[in-house]
Amino acid sequence: MANEMPANELSQCATLINASIRNVFKGLNDVSAQVLSIWEHSRCKTKRPGQGDLKSLRPIIRQILNSESVKFHGAGVVFAPGELEDREMHLEWWCRTQKEEIQPLMLNLNSHSDRFYDYLHMPWYTRPQQTRRPSIDGPFVDLYGTEQYIVAFSVPIFFEDRFIGVAAADISLHSLEPLLVRSLMRVSNEALLLNAEGRVLAANTPSWLAGDLIRGALNLDKEQGRVLSLIDTSSYWSVVERPVPRF
Repeated sequence: MANEMPANELSQCATLINASIRNVFKGLNDVSAQVLSIWEHSRCKTKRPGQGDLKSLRPIIRQILNSESVKFHGAGVVFAPGELEDREMHLEWWCRTQKEEIQPLMLNLNSHSDRFYDYLHMPWYTRPQQTRRPSIDGPFVDLYGTEQYIVAFSVPIFFEDRFIGVAAADISLHSLEPLLVRSLMRVSNEALLLNAEGRVLAANTPSWLAGDLIRGALNLDKEQGRVLSLIDTSSYWSVVERPVPRF
């Protein structure tokens, strides 16, 4: 029965996952604060910032990519059109190569090209813009960028109530899943971490694989399972516990 399951296990699991998510967003908020400092400085000079003014972002972005708690694949700032003096669209984006080097990511931003990277309609960009809240998108295959199965974290950046872009980071699901599983293993029963569309991000049993779409497959009311929503974002991640022993 649901009231016989140890509620503290699920709560502790959710607390650990929330702490990991907050650590990611803390780094992105630091990037956002530095962007706002650049824009404030440029306002005093009565001109828009240029690409050269973004150099002060690189140490903070590098610090995120060098994190020991989770292996980030890429991080940076994605700007709204027209925010830079010398670029109509721009990503100040750095990523980790297969040789573990940190290099800038070069994408095709020519709107007339077949390989145009049109980030303006991607959920990790549009959701923070529309909701003014942090967002977690994925897992998905970033076909136009890294071509990895990734989870994208992003926070909106507003300067004087004007949207100027998002600070964002990509984590490969392969790297993120073990961290999530360690938290889920604290639950004695079967437990899963789901995104808003009902896709599995991690599970503490082999019954479910990361990426499985299970919306409608679980009847929690009938099974008397439990659901805990995670950190307040626009993405609605949740931990689900089923009354099925993990062992």
